[in-house]
Amino acid sequence: MGRYYNPSPDQPGSLSFSARTLNYVADKDFAKDFEMAERIATASPELTKFYSERATWRNSGEERMRFRKHMQLAKVRPGSAVLDIGSRNGDLRNYLPKDVKYQGLDIAPEFAAPEILIHDITSGLPFADASFDYVFMVEVLEHTPTAYNTAGEIRRILKPGGVWMVSVPNPYHIKEIIWNLFRVADKQGHIYSWTRQTISRLGEMNGFRLEDWGGTYFYPPIPAPFWMLARSVAYKFVKV
Repeated sequence: MGRYYNPSPDQPGSLSFSARTLNYVADKDFAKDFEMAERIATASPELTKFYSERATWRNSGEERMRFRKHMQLAKVRPGSAVLDIGSRNGDLRNYLPKDVKYQGLDIAPEFAAPEILIHDITSGLPFADASFDYVFMVEVLEHTPTAYNTAGEIRRILKPGGVWMVSVPNPYHIKEIIWNLFRVADKQGHIYSWTRQTISRLGEMNGFRLEDWGGTYFYPPIPAPFWMLARSVAYKFVKV
């Protein structure tokens, strides 16, 4: 299992509050946010509803370029056991060696299929230790409320030396900068924004080494000339 951060009783994130923090908790805005955090939490039905309503959202050009970049970095070996988190209908399977043992996983019931399990990863991963050689999360981590614990769970189910492939939107892309400047509200369910530094630290704290990374595309079908200009960035972590 992943390691957990347990703040001291004097910190706002603690489950038990000292007298000093009661004033902070009493603040109406904080109390509202805290209530929401408890409601949108582990195995939240609202997450399922959000992604079920968006099950038809897709851009095939973007997906192809993301998948190709993941394959370029991952170098999946034939016969490997592969877990695809946020798999949708399992299109990543078409880019993998034919003889891999593929398991898809998604939160939206619309994608249920023989090779695709419907499961909310915020409640953990329903697989035994050391079950997979590769775990893919293609544009999923930025949607995950429990990113830290999920990274720990991925390490648990990976075999020694296993690879975690994860891509996330690039916060330095021109579109992200413009949206932030003009305060455009997020409509895609993004919870976190990951830089190379922060996602590297997430991996390190959960027993991974960042081995390689690369930009996916600037705008389909235009490849990114430099990863900092890419719409999203794919990272290759290795279990240590």
